Amino acid sequence: MHFIQQVFLNIFHAIVPLAHAENASAPAAASNPAQVLGLDWKLFIAQLINFSIVLFVLWKWAFKPLGAKLQERTEKIEKSLKDAEEISRQKEEAEKFRIAEMEKTGRQAQEMLNKAEAAAAALKEEIVGEAKAQAQKLLEQVKKQGQSEKEKMLGEFKAEAAELVVSVTEKIILSRLDKKSDAEFIKKSIEEAKL
Repeated sequence: MHFIQQVFLNIFHAIVPLAHAENASAPAAASNPAQVLGLDWKLFIAQLINFSIVLFVLWKWAFKPLGAKLQERTEKIEKSLKDAEEISRQKEEAEKFRIAEMEKTGRQAQEMLNKAEAAAAALKEEIVGEAKAQAQKLLEQVKKQGQSEKEKMLGEFKAEAAELVVSVTEKIILSRLDKKSDAEFIKKSIEEAKL
């Protein structure tokens, strides 16, 4: 920065004496058309040199670094945009993958559910079949038991009936009464047997 200030001061010191010299010679050169228009060639050349130096300094220490920074910034922005597009593309792919996986998982879950329902139905049929078989077996046992109870009761009834007949017969034989008495006695014995 100090160097730039030194260059400007040197230029300024070189141009100021030229400008004073021009002003001193101005009345003598009034016949020159450039002077009529107010154009001094020496001052113009000094200003052109001054402008060139300022332009060079600005280009060397301002525009060139600024341009480099702007180029670097532009490249960063372009890279960021490309990265954002890549991230967006990856996000879309991840979303598609997630949806495909959810559909796949849903299909697998449905298949498992169908298999479980089929297995449950088969198990239900097996259990119902076993229950029917056990119920049939139990019914047959009850029938057999009922039949044997019936036969037992019938046997007991026959034995009691035989005892009753024997008892009645004994009573009849023992009390040999007349026919009227026999009929009453038999009737009475039958009534007692019914109870």
